[in-house]
Amino acid sequence: MKKIFLLPLLAIFFSTTAAASEPPVEIHAAKSLEWSRKAKTYTARDHVVVTQGTVRMETDVLTAHYNDSNGATDISVLEAGPHVTISSPPYTALGDKAVYDVKAGMGTMTGRDLKIIMDKNLMTAQDKIEFFNHENRLTASGKATVTRDGDMLTADKLSAYFIKDASGKMIVGKITAEGHVALKTAKETATGDSGVYDVPSQKAALTGKVNISQG
Repeated sequence: MKKIFLLPLLAIFFSTTAAASEPPVEIHAAKSLEWSRKAKTYTARDHVVVTQGTVRMETDVLTAHYNDSNGATDISVLEAGPHVTISSPPYTALGDKAVYDVKAGMGTMTGRDLKIIMDKNLMTAQDKIEFFNHENRLTASGKATVTRDGDMLTADKLSAYFIKDASGKMIVGKITAEGHVALKTAKETATGDSGVYDVPSQKAALTGKVNISQG
């Protein structure tokens, strides 16, 4: 495997304000790294693995678009795909393609089999997964679902918020639901306009035109 280092590029991808104290970023590509002056891109191909500290991304192709007004390391947009996996405890997200806007600090993942694995929680979506780095938050949109131990929460959009526990470990703090919310257990189905699921306590609350049915 060919090992390539691009510290300025990927430091921007995982942190919009890179600091000297941050761990180094490494790119491993089985085939090649290409630079196009005309297109203003860097492209890494074939079994691309990107790591920085606890963050790891795997994809077939990674393309970095840059603005040469401040030099070739002024990255503006990163594109990955197909077959993208992004892992950053406590979650692992899978999709076909991912696009990251460096200035906005936001990433979007799309594809046919979008899923996020968060400990015992499995979240899926039909339309997209969005990452908001500055807010420690991600959202799943389009008939989104989250399941845990046989229970299922569905909505038009689900948002997961990450917090640190007493030991400093990142965990899922809560999941909010918006639009056509339904909570299904083995015996009951509850519906409402919005909802909040407190993950550590495993308690959920629905609001707005709530209806509960049994049997």
